[in-house]
Amino acid sequence: MSVEWKAIFDALMDGAEDINIHSYRLSDGSYIMAEEMDYDAHFDVLFLDLPVSIKQNRKGSISLEKWMFQSEFEEDIPTQPIELQCNKIIAKTEAPVSLKRDYIKYNFLDKLHGTFDEDEFQSILDEIHSYDLDKKDPTIDSTIDSLMDLYQRRLKYPDKN
Repeated sequence: MSVEWKAIFDALMDGAEDINIHSYRLSDGSYIMAEEMDYDAHFDVLFLDLPVSIKQNRKGSISLEKWMFQSEFEEDIPTQPIELQCNKIIAKTEAPVSLKRDYIKYNFLDKLHGTFDEDEFQSILDEIHSYDLDKKDPTIDSTIDSLMDLYQRRLKYPDKN
């Protein structure tokens, strides 16, 4: 198994909080998440990369699905971003770090799929799914994410918020 994918994946996961990934509620009621690349004020359009749809089941767990297909990167032709009309957005927020990491995992695996045989890909899947357990520092509180920390404070002291 190639060590190169591990180094790339580690770098992406370590830098997840710095990636400009947002979640959006659209006027049709759907939720999407994508890396925001640029904004055109003249046309009121956001340029997104690798958008995914966020689905939540009745038990509250979340799954990600490809929302729109982009052309693959070809030599000398960069991938074209998706244009999202801003008048179709009801709400927008920067995704929490935990959701950014899920987004990175999903898109990373999507790019790797088909480049390895079935056994190699299953092995990569197993390693990536255990990534959080391997990287978790037992001395660090699990509420590091500032949004989660704020939520915990609201639960403890609802009258002070």
